[in-house]
Amino acid sequence: MLKLHFINVGDGDATLVEELGEGRAFRMLVDAGREDVGEAPGSLRGTAAAYLAGLGITRLDALVVTHLHEDHFGGIAALPEGISVGTAYSGFFPCLPVASMVRTGAEEKTVRGLMDCLERWTACTEMLAARGCRLYQAEETALLALTPELEAELICDDPAAAARQRQVWRDMLAGRTADPDMVWWSSKFRNPGSLRLELRYAGRRIQLAGDCYGAVWEKHAVPCDIFKVPHHGDAKAVTPELARRLHPAHAVISCSSEYIARKDRPSLGTAAALEARGSRLWFTDSFRMPGREAGRWTSVKFVIEEDGTILPPEHEGRSPQSRRGSAGRSI
Repeated sequence: MLKLHFINVGDGDATLVEELGEGRAFRMLVDAGREDVGEAPGSLRGTAAAYLAGLGITRLDALVVTHLHEDHFGGIAALPEGISVGTAYSGFFPCLPVASMVRTGAEEKTVRGLMDCLERWTACTEMLAARGCRLYQAEETALLALTPELEAELICDDPAAAARQRQVWRDMLAGRTADPDMVWWSSKFRNPGSLRLELRYAGRRIQLAGDCYGAVWEKHAVPCDIFKVPHHGDAKAVTPELARRLHPAHAVISCSSEYIARKDRPSLGTAAALEARGSRLWFTDSFRMPGREAGRWTSVKFVIEEDGTILPPEHEGRSPQSRRGSAGRSI
């Protein structure tokens, strides 16, 4: 069976994928949230590291970092030494060791944030390498045969732009002065350049979209059963065309319990676009849609059985007979 844990890390992203069979277990973490997720009244949020510890997990076969924003990779720094990682996938790994970046003190806020992220990502890369983790730099779309039953496609929507971004970051981390306009662009390209991961299991498709804006890939989208909505469900996350093409039975929005007005996150317009296509919405934190009760979860968890039956989060505690009523939709 396949278990999908959309972990409640507040305003961030972390998804644990488990494929369990006779005498075997494959585990992959897709993004890791922040190192510190804070607290909020009524919320059950926690770090990805704490969630893994609660399940007694001591090994991840794979770790995917969709892009370099701290709400997606910062939690790696909190992984205890007792957790080993087989292979880490990212669109960029620094060449170790790195030099000191050139800082003038007059950098614009976006550029300062990028520099901070690159320094922290370098520290995470050093930690992973020291633990014997294999580092796989995803420079173009690649098929990953994870297990005999679970296949994944790691999708890079614009390999040429991603290569330009990597070169800018290499220059910065080598202590070379990079073109200011290119540095600014490379920072802004992190979301639209986010890797996506499509999982295929038992005839089902699961789309984990990182933070890749809907307009970037709407023309390439194919139907899926479970959709992890990009960019925490803000107004850029989903276009009407993307919602039409994906037509997911379930859409998961990884977001904080608090509505972030300046970012329109999560956006009621995005929620409406998905619901108009028949999607059932799930929020990882205790966000309350108008007129509805808020959920309280440590994770929004789905189970996909070997025959393709999808058991949504509320299945836990039900009898097998009643659970069969949540079979989902075939593709």
